Amino acid sequence: MHVALSVIGLDRISTSFALALKRYQSQPKAQHTFTIAGSDPSPQAMKAAEKLGAIDKSNRKPSKAAESADLVIVKRPPGSLAETYAQLGPALKPGAVVLDLSDLKEPVIALARQHFPANERGANLAYVVGLTPIVNASGLYAGEAGPEAASADLLDGAECLIMPDAQCPSEAIRLAEDVIRLAGGVPRFMDPAEHDALTAATEQLPALLGAALFYALQQSAGWPDLRRMVNPTLALAFQSLRTQTPNDLHVVFTHNRANLARHLDGVLGVLSELRAALAAGDSDKLAAFLALVGREWEKWDGKRHSGKWEEAPQIEKMPGPFASMGGFLTMPRKKQGDDED
Repeated sequence: MHVALSVIGLDRISTSFALALKRYQSQPKAQHTFTIAGSDPSPQAMKAAEKLGAIDKSNRKPSKAAESADLVIVKRPPGSLAETYAQLGPALKPGAVVLDLSDLKEPVIALARQHFPANERGANLAYVVGLTPIVNASGLYAGEAGPEAASADLLDGAECLIMPDAQCPSEAIRLAEDVIRLAGGVPRFMDPAEHDALTAATEQLPALLGAALFYALQQSAGWPDLRRMVNPTLALAFQSLRTQTPNDLHVVFTHNRANLARHLDGVLGVLSELRAALAAGDSDKLAAFLALVGREWEKWDGKRHSGKWEEAPQIEKMPGPFASMGGFLTMPRKKQGDDED
């Protein structure tokens, strides 16, 4: 079976999807082939994707790139989604399936219902399925987000979350599962609202903390010297400012404001406890905190690399100065009779 595929928005993830499908069709026993069109506001991004062999042709207009597509992959910044769907919707042919890789799924479902072609009863004739690929461990710590960093094996063995519109027919959902498997991934279903709530912690919270950190340093008296000393450790904390516009960040922060505020409360509580320990010169508390975090990080990192997420034991929880955080940060107490350092 031959599939006409369009990729609207060319970044590391969407371009890796295209490369993985090209890799699949090169196999001797492949049952499907793909002609892939790409669209992006950046000519450089389209050239990079073509150079990699991810796309066969390109067009800056999403409507032109997708007008004959059976399958469309969308990966556009949050602030551009409304415009993208307004252009894309009328160009879709009946039966087309859109796999959306955007950070938020509920707004995308609303946009699809608004702009996709519909019959006389108002039922959509093209369908949207939200996808969130969780890249495999080999690509987890890479900082580059452009198509130049794409790889055909980025999704190999990796979970790919599926968040379909409740009105989406089962055939479209099965197509999304098939595409994920052809790209080397493992499908897993999730509710769109649950997905968006979780990304408040995994995507928006790091972006908000990065913006706050940059602002705090930029406003400090030492900034004239600090700005000249930035190496990857700090630069990667600012990654969201490099890859997203202020409008993009405003859109996702506003959509997820309640969940984001809740997670921010937890971080602020931890920072307050850490500041108190530092101000008091309490080396024992700081060492115990770092030891606990190090142990828990190693457990997580091991599972993230192995992909084995069996039920983990309760996070270490002991009484101490951080016990007010409900176990998020807790410190070991010395036993009676232990010698003081």
